[in-house]
Amino acid sequence: MADDFLSHPPHPSSMSKTNYHRQTLSSRTTASLLGLALGDAIGLYTEFLSASESRAAYPQKRFILWSCPPGPPTPFHMDSHRAQNEEGDWTDDTDHCLLVLLAFLHTARMREGGEGVEAVVPIFDGEERGSFAVKVGKLPLPSATDLAERLSIWVRCGLRALDTLPLGLGALVGNVVRSPDFLGDPMKVARSYWTTHTAPNGDKLAPNGSLMRTAPVGLICLWKTEEECFRLAAELGKVTHADPRCVVACVVGSALVRGLVRGEVESGGDVTDLIRRGVEWYKNEGSKMDGAVRDTLDEQEVWRFVGHETTLADLKLDEEGKIGYVYKTLGAGVVLLRKAFGERMKSDGPRQKQERFERLITQLVMEGGDADTNACFAGALLGATMGQEALPDHWRNGLNHGKWLSGKATALCRVLGLEDGKYNGKEDLDTHPDGGRGILSREEMDKRWRDFDKRTRQKMDAKRKR
Repeated sequence: MADDFLSHPPHPSSMSKTNYHRQTLSSRTTASLLGLALGDAIGLYTEFLSASESRAAYPQKRFILWSCPPGPPTPFHMDSHRAQNEEGDWTDDTDHCLLVLLAFLHTARMREGGEGVEAVVPIFDGEERGSFAVKVGKLPLPSATDLAERLSIWVRCGLRALDTLPLGLGALVGNVVRSPDFLGDPMKVARSYWTTHTAPNGDKLAPNGSLMRTAPVGLICLWKTEEECFRLAAELGKVTHADPRCVVACVVGSALVRGLVRGEVESGGDVTDLIRRGVEWYKNEGSKMDGAVRDTLDEQEVWRFVGHETTLADLKLDEEGKIGYVYKTLGAGVVLLRKAFGERMKSDGPRQKQERFERLITQLVMEGGDADTNACFAGALLGATMGQEALPDHWRNGLNHGKWLSGKATALCRVLGLEDGKYNGKEDLDTHPDGGRGILSREEMDKRWRDFDKRTRQKMDAKRKR
């Protein structure tokens, strides 16, 4: 993977007020991206287990991906699901986040010294209120068509930039994306699928597959207005998930990441206010967008999962048959965010922040259910407010492809004007829809799947022998 164009180190800078705030926002942006991948990787340990099964499988309630001196990571509770991965892997949740990020980076550009376009950035830092200016790059936003193309390639071939398989494909995404009409009009296909398919209990489908990829929207909209962030999140969410609950969750989730990085969301009350704005925007604007489903939104249902008194126990994250409900994932992230705000102290240093990030994510994944998706979303929120120093070293150093992801975070910070250095997405082969590797044929994919199945069976056989 060519990261050569990122080789220019940041210029030395004094800790002026502007540089301090640039550094703070850069740290939060990077931590949000890495935090979602770390949450995803840790959540894989208990995905699809119940809370009681999680406690039995991991009685010490601690997960280690890397140790010093280097040692083996915490082993998976081995079954046919986890045998498909290695410890430290992220899953389809992070892959789909990357589809959004790479689509954005592909058309982004920052010349050495800045593009000359200034964004006036508000400062929200405790009692201080003001603004500072940064030079930002060329930043076209990704479209629904861009995401649809990348989803179609991922479903067939996996994440080409890293040459990985499309593991964890959800039923809704698979059926919608594989439709012969998907690339022509993805929102129409998604809306039609939602209309004609219902869950066993008679409710329309509202799974979390669009929410899981929404965090990068908040990052790429850092200099956009909150309403612009709402709109892009709704547009990209509807590419696969038409249900109003899914759209509202994407709107709120993206805007939370944006507000946390900017420092506008600093308390539980700020979280509540933003959720209210997101719901109102959807009722007044989002429900009238092209491709929107004309269906009433139950506001009480939203607040049942994200209210200020909601707990992880209230969410019933391992509830049989309902673990993938979008409001459960939204609620999981909001509950952890409120907890983090409630525990925060001015004297917190890196050790306290890392302990808090690890403890909160661990508490969440020990609830089981769709743990990787829940922790992926929650990790993005915690990273966005706590910054890089909160990411546990023994997780970050054990994340597979972690250095590659850090490189993309650097690229994002550069085009946003938060770090010095140049970047041209067109020259970054990773950002191309095919990852610079080409599209695999059906025969090539069939062989990869056969080899993969063989390795998985060997893992399971080794477990049975032990």
